[in-house]
Amino acid sequence: MNKEKTENVSRETLQQILTKNLEKYGVCVAEELTEKMFSFWEKLVFWNKTHNLTTVTDFHEAALLHFVDSLFPASEKNIFSDGEKILDLGTGGGFPGIPLALYFPNADFKLLDKSRKKISFINLTAAELGIANAEGINRNFFDVKENFDVIVSRAVRIDDEIFEHCRKIIKPGGRLVVFYSSQQEPFQDSNLEYTKTYDFEKGERVIAFYRF
Repeated sequence: MNKEKTENVSRETLQQILTKNLEKYGVCVAEELTEKMFSFWEKLVFWNKTHNLTTVTDFHEAALLHFVDSLFPASEKNIFSDGEKILDLGTGGGFPGIPLALYFPNADFKLLDKSRKKISFINLTAAELGIANAEGINRNFFDVKENFDVIVSRAVRIDDEIFEHCRKIIKPGGRLVVFYSSQQEPFQDSNLEYTKTYDFEKGERVIAFYRF
């Protein structure tokens, strides 16, 4: 099987996995977005050989754990409105920031991580793929002073100190969106508006939505 045919099968497979796991939550990913997600995955795999960007290297696992999982909050479409400024706290290799930026092209995404090599990868790849609304930032979270409409945290454990800094930089009426496993207890605070459980092939994902 030649390289071009292999890529087409992989793209189709990604589309099938996204549709199977996300459509029931009202998240429909257009083919052109799947194309960019697959291209991002290809570049991630290439860079990962020398930069250790992700431990998830199996394509099917990555489709679920990187792309499907990242897009669950997209079911709450009123949160990621046009023109809003969104911070992805601890983006790692670009998740959930890149999939969300592709899904919400009129929102402005800042992807924060302390790893310079991960941010270099994100900025170069976003430029190459034309993802104009995503910018990587290499900075410590507590040095962030800008205000955001939404902060998304998928990999960073929320404690009292981090939550209080989120409170300082989230605009009035803004939200904090935190990913948890089904075994984790969400950070308890009066700003917790609701939680939502998502079922997919890897089990359950719980996401907590805080309103400030």
